[in-house]
Amino acid sequence: MTTIRTASQPAAYTSSRSSITSALFLALIGLSATIYTLSSPSKIATEQPNKQPQSKEHHSVHSMMAQHKSAISTNNVNEHDPMKIISSTISSIPYYHCGPHPDESTTELVLLHGAAFTKEDWKTSGILEKLCDLNNDEEGGDLTITALDLPVSATGEELTNVYDALVNEGVLSGRPVVVVTPSASGKSVVTLANDKEKLQKVIKGWIPVAPPSVGQAADETLGIFNELSIPILAIYGNQDDMGKKVTEKLVRLVENVKKVELEGRHPVYLDSPEEFVMEVLQFLEEEQL
Repeated sequence: MTTIRTASQPAAYTSSRSSITSALFLALIGLSATIYTLSSPSKIATEQPNKQPQSKEHHSVHSMMAQHKSAISTNNVNEHDPMKIISSTISSIPYYHCGPHPDESTTELVLLHGAAFTKEDWKTSGILEKLCDLNNDEEGGDLTITALDLPVSATGEELTNVYDALVNEGVLSGRPVVVVTPSASGKSVVTLANDKEKLQKVIKGWIPVAPPSVGQAADETLGIFNELSIPILAIYGNQDDMGKKVTEKLVRLVENVKKVELEGRHPVYLDSPEEFVMEVLQFLEEEQL
């Protein structure tokens, strides 16, 4: 963005004027001189602020207004910062969001949380910021992140309802998303698997972190992920026996599962946040999600 600094007015022009017309005329003279000076860098040191530009360099009032409108338009386009984390609410559910406006090239990541946690833990752990900071290239990045305070009691139907609401608000594109479900929040995806059509509509990749609901799910339910070829990144902590057990069940029943053990307890994503982010990004790249 170019900043235009108006040249100082000569002393002869600084006295009070009663005529509004004269004041506007003088303001235009000063602005014209400034634009002329900025467009001719080699003359900055030699020309006086009140010297009139040559006719071939003269900018009309119309052209100056056009430049101003163009600058305003550019600023408005750049107001959306894909790295900035915004806070909002959808269907009474608070959420954080960052990323570019979603389109066909955007990867959309939705973060849920475990029973003892909220969306705030994604922020305080630094994970949300690390993911949002990936959108720091000149084109605005291609990853959107939405951290939801969806209750851990939520079913697949409730997850679908929130998904639809986010699509209607333009937060999500309407294409399937990648969902991260730590612990108890895995219930929403496991129960969604009972409706193959909705599962295919909402989920294109699943990252469960030691979800107990997998241990309780019927083999046939988990087999739906094979039918739809939905890739899974199953993560658990090396101090979490239950997490390891349910992860091994997923590996046994679903073909496209990548198993990852990280250093930590049941909420291993909070114990090893940097490693967690690295594994998530590698998964998104390998599966071209």
